[in-house]
Amino acid sequence: MQTEIEENAAAIHFVVLPDRLSAILTTRTDRRSHTVTTWQGEPFRETVLNAEIDAFLQALNAPRGDPRTQGRKLHDLLIGPFAADLDALDVDLLLVSLDRRLRYLPFAALHDGRGFLVERFDVSVLSDAGFEIAGDRVTGIPFAGLGMTRAAAGFSALPGVRIELEGILRQGDGEGLFDGRVRFDDEFDRTALEDALRIGTAGTAGVGVVHVSSHFALGETDSTSFLLLGTGERLPLADIKANRRAFEFGRVDLLTLSACQTGFASPGRDGRELESLARITGNRGARAILASLWPVADNTTAIMMQRFYELRDRGGYSKAHALGLVQREFISDDIGSTTNWAGKSIVFETAERGAVSLKSNGTQANALGLGHPFYWAPFILTGNWR
Repeated sequence: MQTEIEENAAAIHFVVLPDRLSAILTTRTDRRSHTVTTWQGEPFRETVLNAEIDAFLQALNAPRGDPRTQGRKLHDLLIGPFAADLDALDVDLLLVSLDRRLRYLPFAALHDGRGFLVERFDVSVLSDAGFEIAGDRVTGIPFAGLGMTRAAAGFSALPGVRIELEGILRQGDGEGLFDGRVRFDDEFDRTALEDALRIGTAGTAGVGVVHVSSHFALGETDSTSFLLLGTGERLPLADIKANRRAFEFGRVDLLTLSACQTGFASPGRDGRELESLARITGNRGARAILASLWPVADNTTAIMMQRFYELRDRGGYSKAHALGLVQREFISDDIGSTTNWAGKSIVFETAERGAVSLKSNGTQANALGLGHPFYWAPFILTGNWR
C-alpha cells in the first residue's frame, strides 16, 4: 500500500486488543508503528477505551453540550503519537482503518485543544475492497434518488427528506442540482431500488450515484439489519447479500445512506454491522459509501447533503475534500461560503423551505450552534475518497 499513497495523504491502521492498542502510520515515504500499553496512568484496557468512546458519543449526541474535552482525550491517544509526523509531511488527507468500537468513532470530530481534526485533515475510512487505492475520480454521472417521508412502525416520519432530495435532483420546474428522478414513499419499493442500482448504465462512465434517504437500521447481524423501503417494507441486509443479481452495486460510484441508525448506543456492539454493509456493497462493486452513524432528524441533513454534492460536482473536489469542506463550513458558521465555490448555493433556498437558520443564534454560552459535531460529524465516507 505504501507506494500507492498519495503525496498529501497518510493512512493509520488501528488494532485493538484487550490489553493494548496498536497503530501503524503509513505515508508515501515511511511507515511507523506505535503501541499503547498504558493510558491515563493505568495499564491500557479495551474496556476503558470503550467507556471513553461511549462518553464521547453521548457528548456528540447532545447538541447543547460541549464534546471537545472528551474529544481531546481520544485525539491524544489515537492521533497524538503521529502528530509531529503528519505536520512534518504536510498531510491534508487522513485515511483510517478501524477496529472494534473505533468503528463508531467519527474521527473528524476528535479535538486537539485548538480545533477539530477535520479542520486539519479531510478524513475517509479505508475499506477492504481496494477502491481507495485503485478508484478513479468521475464526474458528470447520472443520479438516482429514493426517499421515505412517512412514519412507519417503530420509525418516525422524515419530513426533511423531500426537501433534501428535491434540492439535489431537479423535479419539474423546481430548483435542484442535477437532473434525475426521485421515487418517494410508495414508489420506493424493491424494484425501484434495483432500478436505481443500475443507474450507471445511462452514463458514459458506466457508474452513477444512488442516494437513499430512509431509515437504515444496522443490527447485530445481516438478518437484523434492514433498509426501510418507502412502502414500509423492511428489506434485510441478508436479502441484499443473498440476491446478487437483483442487488448488484457494480454501477455505483457512490452510495449515500443519509439516515442510517447504527448500534453505537449498545455497549456490547463493536461496529461490525458497518463493516458488513461496506463489505457487501464494496465487494459487489460500490466504489464508496457515505453513511451516517446516527440520524440527524431535521433539515440540517438536507443542507449537509446538498452542499456536499454541490462542492463535489460544481466545485470539482474529491468526495473526501467536498465532505471536509462542508463540515468546516458548519464549524466556521459559513455554510454556502463563496470561498469554496463562487456560485450561489442551493442551501440558501433549502434553509428557507425548511426554516433552518444557517447562522448560530449565540443564545447559549459556549454554544457551538450548527458547528456542534452532532450536525456534521455522523457522516462517514468509506472507500474511494476521490
